[in-house]
Amino acid sequence: MTTFTHKLYLFGCKVSDRGANLSGHPAAIALVAIFCAVWFVEGGPKGVNTLTLILSVLAITLTQMVLNQQRRSEAALHMKIDELILAKRGARDELAGIERKTEDEIEKLRRHDEVPRDCDADVDQPRPSAVATTVVA
Repeated sequence: MTTFTHKLYLFGCKVSDRGANLSGHPAAIALVAIFCAVWFVEGGPKGVNTLTLILSVLAITLTQMVLNQQRRSEAALHMKIDELILAKRGARDELAGIERKTEDEIEKLRRHDEVPRDCDADVDQPRPSAVATTVVA
C-alpha cells in the first residue's frame, strides 16, 4: 500500500526530472533569453527588480531539480559499478537502464539477489546473454 506522501514524492520526482530535462534544452535557454529581453524593454527600469526576482526563484528551483536528478543518477551509477566489481563473471541484465528507475526500484534491486562470492569458479565459462542476436544472410 502506497501512502499519500510517497505518491506525492514520486510525483515530485517526475516533475523534477521533466523540468530538469526541459530546462537544459537549447530552445528553453533561447526562450528565457527572449523573455528577459522583452521584459526589460517593456518594463524599463521598474521591471528590472521584478525580473531579477523571477529569475532568482527560477534559478533556485531548476538547480534543485537538477540536483535531485543527479543524486538518483549517481546512486544508480554506483550500483552499476558495485555490480561489476562484485560479479567478475558478468552483471545482471536488469541493471541496464537503471538510471530511469525510481529510488524504491533501485533499492529493491540492490537488496534482491545478492551476487555469489565464488564468481571465480567458472571464469572460463562464457556468460549467457539475454539479448537475442540476429544473423543477416
